[in-house]
This record gives sequence, C-alpha cells and structure tokens, in this order.
Amino acid sequence: MMDRGEDVRSRRGAGSPSPGDDDVVEQVGDMGDEELDRLSAADFDEGTLQESLRSIRPGEIVEGVVVEVRDDELVVHVGGKYEGVIPLIEFPSTAEVPKEGEHVSVAVIRISEDEGQVVLSKKKADYEKVWTRIMESLNSGEIITAMVTERVKGGLRVDLGVSGFVPASQVSTRNVRDLDRFVGRSLRLRVIEADRKDKKVILSHRQVVELERKGRRDETMARLREGMVCEGKVRNITDYGAFVDLGGVDGLLHISEMGWTRVKHPSEVLKVGDTIQVAVIGIDHAKERISLSRRECLPDPWNEAGKRLNTGDVVKARITRLAKNGAFALIEDAQVEGFIPISELSERRIGDPSEVTAVDQVVDVKIISLRPQERRMTLSLAEAEQEKERREYREYMAGQTQARATLGDQFGEELARVQTQVAAAPVGPSEPEPPTEPEPAVAEEPAAPEPAAEPEAAAPAEEPPDASV
Repeated sequence: MMDRGEDVRSRRGAGSPSPGDDDVVEQVGDMGDEELDRLSAADFDEGTLQESLRSIRPGEIVEGVVVEVRDDELVVHVGGKYEGVIPLIEFPSTAEVPKEGEHVSVAVIRISEDEGQVVLSKKKADYEKVWTRIMESLNSGEIITAMVTERVKGGLRVDLGVSGFVPASQVSTRNVRDLDRFVGRSLRLRVIEADRKDKKVILSHRQVVELERKGRRDETMARLREGMVCEGKVRNITDYGAFVDLGGVDGLLHISEMGWTRVKHPSEVLKVGDTIQVAVIGIDHAKERISLSRRECLPDPWNEAGKRLNTGDVVKARITRLAKNGAFALIEDAQVEGFIPISELSERRIGDPSEVTAVDQVVDVKIISLRPQERRMTLSLAEAEQEKERREYREYMAGQTQARATLGDQFGEELARVQTQVAAAPVGPSEPEPPTEPEPAVAEEPAAPEPAAEPEAAAPAEEPPDASV
C-alpha cells in the first residue's frame, strides 16, 4: 500500500518538494481517511493543507469565520479543527454582531485540546489591535482620529479604544481656554507618549494642526504674487491692524490699508471670523511675511468726488483728527478726507487747532482746492463762516425789505371801516352851535417908562498952546 505522503506527492505532480512541503506532507500522512476524502482534488493544494493543519496558541490574534449565531454567543471557526465561541455581550449593540460567513478578528483566550473547543474574545482582540496601532503611530508619527468624550482637568479625554489624554497646551494653537467646544468632536491626533504597562497614552492635536498648516503655508507662499487679489479669514485683531489667514499663512492688514478714509481702530470695520477680499502688496519670502491691503479692493471714492464736489462748495464735514498745522475733516457724503490748514480754521490768529475745533465735531467747510487725481483737497472753516455770515445778512436784508410798511398798510382796514360807517349815516339839519362866550379882556399892565439917557460928559477943552513958546 502507498503511504499518504507518497499519495500527496503524486497528486502535486513530479518534481522535488520544497522544505516547507515536507512538513505538510508528514502532517497529511497523519490524517484519517475520512478527512482526506473530504478534500476534493481541486481544493487539495498547499494553502488548504496549511489552513487545515494550522495550530493556534493562547494570546494569539486570529481571523475567524462565523459559522453559527446563537442566542447568547457566536460560534467561530478559527482554522484547522478549532472552533470557539464569543459571548454576545462583547458586542456594544446587536447591529455590530457579525452574520454567518463574515470574518471577525478574535483573541484566543483558552484551548481545550480534548474537545477541540477554544474560548475566544472579541474585546481582547480589539484591545490588542488598538495598542498595536498606538505603538505604530508613536514610532511612525502616523495621524490617528479619536472622539473627545469629556473635558477633564488640564485637557481633554479621548476614546481610542482605550482612554487617551490630550493636554490643554496640545489641543490647539490658540484659544485653549475654551475646551468645552471640542467635546463630541473627532480630532486628528499624533501619539507623543505611550506606556502600555501603565495604560497611559498622551496625544497632540496641535502638532497635527501645525503640520497641516506648514504644508498649506508652503503651498500658499509658492502661489502668491504681488498684486494678486485673494480671499482670507480674519484670525486676530490688534491696535495696528488685523491678521488674515490666506490658507496656512497669515498676512498683515495694516490699519492704514483698511479703507480710503482714516480708521481709528480695526474693530470699527472688521471682526474675528470675517471673510474678506484683500490684495497682496508685499511679500518677504525669507521671513514669510505678507502685507495686505483692503482698500485696493474697494471702489476709489475720489473718482466720484471729482464729479460730485466743486471748488467753492460749502459742505458738511466731520473733524477726524487734529495736527499741529491744521485739522483733517471727512466729507461723509463723498467719503473723502480733506485738510484744513491752521490759517483757515479761524479769522483770528490761533496757536493750536484745538482752540476752535475738536475731533468728531461736525462743521461747515468750504472747498478752496480740489485735486482728485492727487487725492488732495484743501478746506476752509473761516471762509465757510464768512459765507454763512454773508448769507444770513442777505436773508436779513431781504426780510427787512419785505417787512417795511406804511400807515395805510397798518391802518388801511380801520380807515376803510370808518369811511363806510360815515357814508352809511343819515344826513339831517345841523344843530346850531352854542354861542361862544367872549373871553374876558385882560388889562395890560402899563409899560414902565424907559429911563432917560444920561448926557454924555463933555470932553475937556484943549489947553491953548503956551503963548510964550
């Protein structure tokens, strides 16, 4: 009789067997006739033999096939003559229980050689696979994903299949004080420390964010060009400007480039989270610095100002700032800013603009010079005041001319009424006037006699000349 080893060699055909085949042949030789008869000629190859003769050991993770689903357990074939059971309580829900014919990874807990029964565990297999993945991620830097289950003191707790911890300093690149917003979210993480013995896993989300930002930053820096208009998101606001995320790299939008008019603080026109259009006006590749402008993307108000405003117009303006040599005023209707020299702030001589005006004060100004092409405009507060005085004088004089009236204008109606009454009265004989009594004569006092003129004294006679002479 040919032994089973020779029979196997003859089925495989001529040729010398490999060293591994000799072990398989010897084991097949130990099989019974019934086992060999169940193997068809088509299935009787090396893979089938290896699977049939495979041995398993406690603690090993193996792949099995579900052969039966019972009320409280699964029956799983794990190769060779071994079958094992898995309690259904190891599955979180009935939806996760595999069906007959499906593959499942299990851990070998215990083997009963006499009965050929194996105690298996799905949880143990999952636990081992999780730790294998954690250690591989630690060594390779591979990024893994985990759900944040709760916020704890100093950070976040995540579920990897085992509990992991993300320190607050490793959660994000900014705003780490608001950790509650991460609960319930899936985070991409890198393992930075793992100790299986102590069941401790420390992870970092910040490293993943920084790594991804670096990749986007390199890509963005390579495609940006001066003059390019792009879309960005406001990440942070400072007193001197705002930082805008262009896709992995931040650009500085200076306060002077936020609009065509003066902005006191960036918060007047922007807030964190705004998506805006900006123009690239400068790139420093060595320092990875980008300068941006928002006003370059806005319509130039000076184009319309040249059409709407004219030299000599008196308009309303708001004082925006004071300087030593004058004041700046914004014509809000046209959204252009002009300058009022200190000599045009008042008719009298002043030493400082604050003597006659203040910031945010709304005043009337006269345009005395307009150059839209140069975006320059000179205004005068003093001439506007003079214009106002002349206008008020003209209005006053016009009112005086209209208010001048005659006695006829004032008493005309009353005189007309009296005349009407007189004309309507009946005409009758006139009553004789009573005789007037003669006024008593008043005796005149006699006039006092005028005093007689005193005779002039006679002039002294001239003495005769001395006859003896």
